Amino acid sequence: MKNLLNREIIEGLNESSNCLFAENVTNTVFSLVSEAVERISVKSPFVQLEKCNIVPVNEIYIGAFSQLSEYDYFLGVENTQIEFNSKVKKNWWKYIWKEFRASWRIGRKKKYKKKKNQDVVKTPITIEKYKLSDLRRDLMYRLAEQITETSMVYEFPYHVSMIGSDDFGTGVKINIYVAIYDSATDTYKLYKESKNKFIEVKFGKRFDKLEQKYRDCGEMFISMVRIFNALFSKVYDKIPNQILLESLLVNCPNSLYDQADVYKTFVNVSNYIRIKNPKTFTSICDESKSMFDDPLIFRTNSQIDYGKIVNMLDRFKY
Repeated sequence: MKNLLNREIIEGLNESSNCLFAENVTNTVFSLVSEAVERISVKSPFVQLEKCNIVPVNEIYIGAFSQLSEYDYFLGVENTQIEFNSKVKKNWWKYIWKEFRASWRIGRKKKYKKKKNQDVVKTPITIEKYKLSDLRRDLMYRLAEQITETSMVYEFPYHVSMIGSDDFGTGVKINIYVAIYDSATDTYKLYKESKNKFIEVKFGKRFDKLEQKYRDCGEMFISMVRIFNALFSKVYDKIPNQILLESLLVNCPNSLYDQADVYKTFVNVSNYIRIKNPKTFTSICDESKSMFDDPLIFRTNSQIDYGKIVNMLDRFKY
């Protein structure tokens, strides 16, 4: 038997979010990161505050968060030198031969007596090049200087995370992804050390499309993103891929968004998504591509979220 999603439940889900809370978290993050970057710029010759930008990149951007939402931001630094320094050229055969010779010498040490008064070879001190990983580390230290002792900051391969109820609020996890930014192509580049290459992230027309849909449909569009996120997190205990969800809802005709009735709009949009051919939904980032061809969807293995959304809607009666 299907669970009933009546008007009261849908309207309750729409009204359950505290937008003022989310706005306060973002303002706090912007303030902390700006201060941190300014401190870093004093010590690093390659980091300039005016050459850095920070932007929310998930559902926080339009305020359509749910209980399981994390606060994800991209911190982009525009500097060619840091980009060059981050990618290291490695000669793997030379590295393997060097390791083999070192292990061979260690195995033969027992046959030789150590010479007395042997001269000690001093290793010269070298200056390390400033890389993206150094910027991420410096960001972690500068953020830690500003937050209270009850909060924690962690460094990960791509990002820095912060948790702390006193500084940010209950149940808040903040992720700041540190990337190279190319303003000419509006591209963020995350460095993957294990592969020794940059992963490009292009949001394309996403933010423009979101703002245009908001102008056309008003708060009702944001309400739909919020309600779908809340239902998905209830059923699957996770947040759906936002590029995919936003692509679905942006592709829904404006006429389906009733400005005065959130329940009617939910029924209209849900039925449209269920009966529409999924291949006709274009990506919010690039309307020349199907949403299933968008790297921000298939690269994160989130194509299956479409099936989960349809299955989620089939579980309910409305």
